[in-house]
Amino acid sequence: MLFPEKIRQLRIESGKRQKDLAKAIGVDVPAYSRYEHGDRRPKREQVIRLARIFKVDPDELVAAWLADEAYLHIAHDKMANRAAALLNQVINSEGKEERKESEAIEAEAQPANRDMVSRLGRSLMPHLEHGDAATVMQRIEDESIDCIVTTPPYWRRRNQGTESITATRMEDFIEELLQTTAQAWRVLKPKGSLWLNTADDTIDGFIQGLPWRLALAMIDQQGWRLVNTVVWNKTTTSPQGSHDHLRKVHEFMFHLVKSEDFYYNDEELRHTFAMIVRNSDKHSKNSRIKQQYKQIDNVQGIVPSDVWTIGVQRSGIAHYCVAPDMLYRLPIVATCPPKGIVLDPYCGTGTACKIAYSLDRRSIGIDINKDYINQARSSTEQKPLSLF
Repeated sequence: MLFPEKIRQLRIESGKRQKDLAKAIGVDVPAYSRYEHGDRRPKREQVIRLARIFKVDPDELVAAWLADEAYLHIAHDKMANRAAALLNQVINSEGKEERKESEAIEAEAQPANRDMVSRLGRSLMPHLEHGDAATVMQRIEDESIDCIVTTPPYWRRRNQGTESITATRMEDFIEELLQTTAQAWRVLKPKGSLWLNTADDTIDGFIQGLPWRLALAMIDQQGWRLVNTVVWNKTTTSPQGSHDHLRKVHEFMFHLVKSEDFYYNDEELRHTFAMIVRNSDKHSKNSRIKQQYKQIDNVQGIVPSDVWTIGVQRSGIAHYCVAPDMLYRLPIVATCPPKGIVLDPYCGTGTACKIAYSLDRRSIGIDINKDYINQARSSTEQKPLSLF
């Protein structure tokens, strides 16, 4: 059974409609229909996304897709059988050594144990690990994390010998981040969420679109689904002397999930967001803000917008800013269930872990800077034990 017949059978067995699948992989219904009839071929990343929707091995479906491509070229030629035999011989010969090498590398890279979450037990004290994010994450069990919230290193900024990614080419920087997001996909529960905060940069004065390049690569290559794009309005920035550009005061935070059925606590999010509005300017004479207060008092919190005005939090560490409390608290209350587990692969001094601790969630923090890890450990105080 080649690719068109295979995906048609999988769709029927899953009970899904062509309309649903077309939307999931970003095409219209006629285009998807042509995939099932063999009149058109999807992209490789769309095949991988279909495999995840159907809950089958992506490698098997990609193999059917590749076989279908070869079949289209040789099926009606009288030499097809000899060509297929020759192709099989060449692939087996050339692939044998490559498979051995690949298996050896995989065996060497495979962690001895994936038991980090089980070792947490019931303790709410953050579990902090020193090391490279993608490497340490290999020790976390599959589908064991409820919520990931993180700010990876900034491209070409603050490289003071303490960053886990120092690639100078944007393509290399994104590729390294994709290694971490691939691990994030593996460890995240089916109903889990990833919140990724990142900033853009310029070359010769022109914006590069790095956050969107990364997000689109995650969507196209790894199958992530983008739920929200939050604009973090930082309100203040460092002085900028440019006379031909606007002053930059925002970063992006992407909310990404693995499936359409993800955990989301709207009530708790509204309540927490209301705190931000109240604290932002209680004495404001602005009529719009006063109206927001009125809405909060009347309906237990307004629906949060996708622009969050949260000031930058400075630290005593040179070249380092602490992630503001509310930038991480909002994602955690919204998408990490009670008693759930929060992961920050680039935890710095541990803001996400401290917030998780205050909210009675367990947490894991990873950072390549040992001094940051030590500071994170010392900044979280053990809660007093209750006798009841």
